[in-house]
Amino acid sequence: MTRSILFALIAISVPLLLDYYVFRNWRRFAQERPRFRWTVAVYRVMMIVMPFTLPVYMLYSRWWQVEPKLARAFFIGFWMTYYVPKMIIVGVLMIKDALRFVMWLFGWFQAHLLPTDEAETTASPTETPPLDLTDLKRTSRRQFLQTMGWSAATVPYVLVGYSVFRTLYDFEIYRIDVPLAGLPRALDGLTIAQLSDLHAGSFFSERPMDEAVDLVQSLQPDLVTITGDFVNHDAAELALIMPALNRLKADLGVYGCLGNHDHYARLNDVVERVRATPVDLLVNEHRTLAVDGARLHLVGVDNTGFSQHFADLPGALAGLDVDPHGEEIRILLAHTPTYWDSHVRPGHPDIDLMLCGHTHGGQVGFELGPLRYSLARVAYPRWAGLYEEPRAGGQGRQFLYVNRGVGTVGPPLRLGIRPEITLLTLRRT
Repeated sequence: MTRSILFALIAISVPLLLDYYVFRNWRRFAQERPRFRWTVAVYRVMMIVMPFTLPVYMLYSRWWQVEPKLARAFFIGFWMTYYVPKMIIVGVLMIKDALRFVMWLFGWFQAHLLPTDEAETTASPTETPPLDLTDLKRTSRRQFLQTMGWSAATVPYVLVGYSVFRTLYDFEIYRIDVPLAGLPRALDGLTIAQLSDLHAGSFFSERPMDEAVDLVQSLQPDLVTITGDFVNHDAAELALIMPALNRLKADLGVYGCLGNHDHYARLNDVVERVRATPVDLLVNEHRTLAVDGARLHLVGVDNTGFSQHFADLPGALAGLDVDPHGEEIRILLAHTPTYWDSHVRPGHPDIDLMLCGHTHGGQVGFELGPLRYSLARVAYPRWAGLYEEPRAGGQGRQFLYVNRGVGTVGPPLRLGIRPEITLLTLRRT
């Protein structure tokens, strides 16, 4: 309970402080322009009400169950659309206020160091006249700064609009080498294409999934995997992606696992419809794939994480035919990255690689070389990309790959985090 109260206080106070800073600047701007004065009262009400909407909703509703179905998308989407651009506007206004301070210093310089008109008229004609900067006194500093500042403040909303209509389905292919010690030679160079978090209900048409599948097929992977969340909250959404799923193919097959959102829908319908496509949906079960005498054990578990506990990894591994010569690897499909730290690493050091998604890379953030930050980092230390840790007992290393996802939840927004198609290549070390 204490943690919930602390979360609520932070979730209320931080947005309120940010919004108040923007409000003070807007009020100064609007009061000098009669056609904008009415917005001050509206803004004052929004500034007080908005910080409470999301915390109250999350504290007093079972929001993780997405009931009613559109409530979470509405509350989270409206809240983010209101505040995310404000975060950028605050940065613009801080620059504007810094410039204002510089101009204030300049004004002080004008008032105290430049010659006055009287001093100019009494100066001796034989003296060298001082530097004449009096024309600068005619510059309207405040008007210039306000106009430039609020013009720049529109940029965040342009960026958000751009992310919705341009980058939302601007897929990025990540090519990742996974170095596995003791990888059978027959599996060296094997390629796995990964999709995750399709969220069919977030698509506006069949086109995005068609383009994603076209890209996957162009990579010619040996194996295709889909790590959960086929839908948002209704099995009927699958109609938007079924034609594309039916075109997926690979020499070693197409496999998937369930995510938390698949349980928000009619789960049996989701499972039945997905299995009607080439996707072999692994629900706490495994498949053993033979490749030139080596074995690739592909294991899929149901979702555990985000208040769900459906995974049964021991059950999924039951009956697995172990190669006494060690010419095998084990790859796990599990939706949520926290499952790796909570169950796989402490109890199953025999899992070589786990593929997952769930985080969407946060949908909002930036990735500039080694500089990476995302909203997902607040809740998930492993939020995107390849991670590795020593196996329990010190026998080599285990790997986790977190996919940034294809679809979206909440607002249809991706800013700085593009939707991902991954091509993983296994490398023998």
